[in-house]
Amino acid sequence: MAQRYPFGFCWIILLLLYPIVGFSQTVPLPPVPDSLRAVVSATSPPAAAALLRVAQAYMGPFDSAGVVGYARAAERAAHRTHQPHIAGQALDLRGDYYRQAGRPALALPLLQRAGQQLIGAPARLQAETRYHLGMALGDLGQPGRALVLYSEAGRLDPTNRELQAQLLNSTGLIYARQSQLDSAAACFFRSLRRAEGLPAGTGPAAATLGNLGRVYLRQGRWRESARYLRRGMALEAADLDTMGLASSWQFLGEALLAQPDSLAAALACFRRSERLARRSHLANYLPAAWLLLGKTYEQRGQLDSAQYYLMRAVAAQQARGAAGTLAPALMALAEFRGRRGQWPAAEQAARRAEVAPGTTLPLRAEGWEVRRRAALARHDYPAAYAALVRQQAVLDSVRARDNQQLTELMRAAYETDEAEAQVNALRHEGELLRLRQQRLLLVLVLGAVLLLAGAGLLLSAYRRRQLRQELALRTRLSADLHDEVGGLLTQISMQTNLLGAGLYSPAEQQVQLQEVATASRAAAAQLQDVVWGYDAHNDTTSSLLDRMRDYAYELLGSGERTLLFTADAAQLPPQLPMETRRALYLIFKEALHNVAKHAPLAQQVSVTLAAAEAELVLTVADDAPAPVRAPRASGHGLRNMAARAEAVGGSCNAGYGAVPGHPGWGVWVRVPVG
Repeated sequence: MAQRYPFGFCWIILLLLYPIVGFSQTVPLPPVPDSLRAVVSATSPPAAAALLRVAQAYMGPFDSAGVVGYARAAERAAHRTHQPHIAGQALDLRGDYYRQAGRPALALPLLQRAGQQLIGAPARLQAETRYHLGMALGDLGQPGRALVLYSEAGRLDPTNRELQAQLLNSTGLIYARQSQLDSAAACFFRSLRRAEGLPAGTGPAAATLGNLGRVYLRQGRWRESARYLRRGMALEAADLDTMGLASSWQFLGEALLAQPDSLAAALACFRRSERLARRSHLANYLPAAWLLLGKTYEQRGQLDSAQYYLMRAVAAQQARGAAGTLAPALMALAEFRGRRGQWPAAEQAARRAEVAPGTTLPLRAEGWEVRRRAALARHDYPAAYAALVRQQAVLDSVRARDNQQLTELMRAAYETDEAEAQVNALRHEGELLRLRQQRLLLVLVLGAVLLLAGAGLLLSAYRRRQLRQELALRTRLSADLHDEVGGLLTQISMQTNLLGAGLYSPAEQQVQLQEVATASRAAAAQLQDVVWGYDAHNDTTSSLLDRMRDYAYELLGSGERTLLFTADAAQLPPQLPMETRRALYLIFKEALHNVAKHAPLAQQVSVTLAAAEAELVLTVADDAPAPVRAPRASGHGLRNMAARAEAVGGSCNAGYGAVPGHPGWGVWVRVPVG
């Protein structure tokens, strides 16, 4: 017979397996908003970017299932398609949602993973993730690390005015938590200035104004608190921010409650907060509104209404079951009943507050105070003394905790100051780097300007020098053509005109025609000499030697004189400047012309071209004896030779015995070539 398990045991097994089976099933996602259905259905399965947009759309109504569910789906799709940046954005969205929901410990690892996924992403995304991570660390009591992350986020996206305003607002909240209210207010004002001009619905202006109002509320500056709270509420109403409005109406009521003759206005604020929370289904805001309504009605003397709202607050908090929310409501009810003399009910409420989940030491001390007063009311002095002892013990614990909190606060303030000093050092270092870069850029710009100006001046000077050289060359060319060729062409023109007039006999015409032919050949030769002198291809020593030999043999080769031409091309410089080459050749021509004209008895003409250190030495001499009477110096030949030599930095000496070793007429020329 088969063994059966008891029926009760089966139920135990089912109860143990239910959580596992239930959590293993996929939770259905809420519907996609109508405006995004086309984007989501464009691909199958939906793209990671489309799922991320849906999760961001659910962030507005703060829908947990929509934000978390679609963000997880987007992260999985991004990992499948190897899109780490979209996965990082999905993690950042989930982490920011949990942070805003009051669960920073759950948000912290998600935001840290998001930062790793967004390495290499655009600076805007990295800055937002660092900002969210900093806010989570601030909520977890690590203000120093939070400020460092805020500074990093600001440096990553310095042109994003909305982000800069949010960073300043969050920095102010850190100072407010440390009770550095003046520093907090300064940060809030800077955030408001940075948010000026941003489009409606963007930026933290509404939240910053509300935070500024709360700071003034803590400082007891009721009028300033009310003014800034109203300004923030105007922006929240324009943005349809029901959660912000519900909270702001309560704070505004508290600010008005502290002012004389403002009970009615405070009561109206609390009623507005209650109606807004009830109409918008903000159940978390209702108990606080009812508690404030109860206290306000008590101050107005409407005790029944006060008791009604206090009991509603206690019932709502008891139904919610959230830790730390029931005990304040019970204590408010206990003190209310104690003030009305209902000590048994007050003591019962104080006992319930003492054992309520999440109660605090100050609330316990207040509870023992109520129980002490209740014992005194019924003349139970031993019980009153015992309650007083317990109250003092709790107060001692409160003082010890306050001392510990003060130590923690001082430590946090020190961390904040250290972080702020580090941020300031980084900012100053950045400023110094920026100034150095600006100075370097200025130096480079000035150097470039000076370089361009110098280059322009040099180019202008070069162009002017080139222009002067060109003009001088053109002037010399025209002068040479006029001097060398112009006279011959004029002679040819005149002779041809006379021949055309028929003034000569046939025999004389033949003579004239021979003269015209001779003049034409001479003009052509002179023109070739001019062209050769200015042609840059001829700026070589070998070209000069060839030209000198050709001219010497052309002039003297057909006569009885012997020409002795001496030049060692290997020892001469291969290149010669145009002016030097041209001057040597023209001096050489003039010297040979003088020999042919004035030394008819010469039998030998010696020509030598040699190099002496950085100079060239040209000598032309004949062997004719010196005349008894020196010839009359006429013409410009000698002066022209001396002028040409001096023009290129040399010297010229001409006459009988001018060339050593040759007693006849000669020319000795020395020109530099270095």
